[in-house]
Amino acid sequence: MNLNIKILNQKEINNMKISKKFTSIFLAGLLSASVAFSTPAVFATGDPDNPVDFKWDIDINEASISPIPAQIYTGSSIKPDVTIKYKGTILKQNTDYTLTYSNNTKIGKASITIKGIKNYKGSKTIQFKISPQEVKNLKATPTTTYINLSWSKTPGISNYAVYRATSQNGKYTRVKTLSSSASSYKDTKASKEKVYYYKVRAYKTVNKTKYYGAYSNVICSAKTPSKPVITVKNAGSKTVKVSWKKVSGANGYEVYRKSGSSAKYSIVQTVTSGNTLSYTNKKLIKNSKYYYKVRAYYVKDGKNIYGSYSKVKSVKITK
Repeated sequence: MNLNIKILNQKEINNMKISKKFTSIFLAGLLSASVAFSTPAVFATGDPDNPVDFKWDIDINEASISPIPAQIYTGSSIKPDVTIKYKGTILKQNTDYTLTYSNNTKIGKASITIKGIKNYKGSKTIQFKISPQEVKNLKATPTTTYINLSWSKTPGISNYAVYRATSQNGKYTRVKTLSSSASSYKDTKASKEKVYYYKVRAYKTVNKTKYYGAYSNVICSAKTPSKPVITVKNAGSKTVKVSWKKVSGANGYEVYRKSGSSAKYSIVQTVTSGNTLSYTNKKLIKNSKYYYKVRAYYVKDGKNIYGSYSKVKSVKITK
């Protein structure tokens, strides 16, 4: 037997207006078809003398659900909003569906179960990611033997990864992995006279999957020049000669002076050659005592990187 069946759309069904007598015949036939073909149907009948509306429940899985971006760990439960549409219409929470969140406190994968209600049926579970916070307050303190990095601790993580490059936009290589208890790292393998760029990010390993946070700010640093070893002498009439030993890799030196033990130091000469190893200070005051100190510097990427000051040397003008 051939059946000629017309499938009515929702609008056609909702707008149908039929009599009580036809209702009984139609419902009997439709119910038989529903049993024969296992097609679920929901019938809403009103007053016998009034029109009758027919509606089928819509499976929530037929609705479109907007992707949920990665969330940032806070230590508290995270409940991002969900946008659900059915044929262009935005559905309403607690009117068309309910939401149940799970595993939504810790770093890793969290879940949301969407359950249809009223005119919607079925359920669907979606996931979203909770990522670590960005590493904050990254700082670099250079010394002559290493570059010390420090940062504020990041909550909820298992490890930090430290990255280094030789140019700000160059290729960064992981140089160290540290536990969550760390908040500093000494780069003892940094070469002298070379500038490095650093950044750090935190991560947590959950079921063999690593969840990374955003990178910290990038900082630039280099090992500092060594301290110069200096000598001072009254080299002539109202004149002092300051001399120092060459500092490897230095591009120049700064000479500082003060007169009297309570005075403040001020720069009296910037030497712009690493090969110039002395400075003559003239027109001084006889019988006065002067104090000197010197520091070396590198010029890297247009910036001066200074070493520590030498030991202070003093001299009295007797000539």
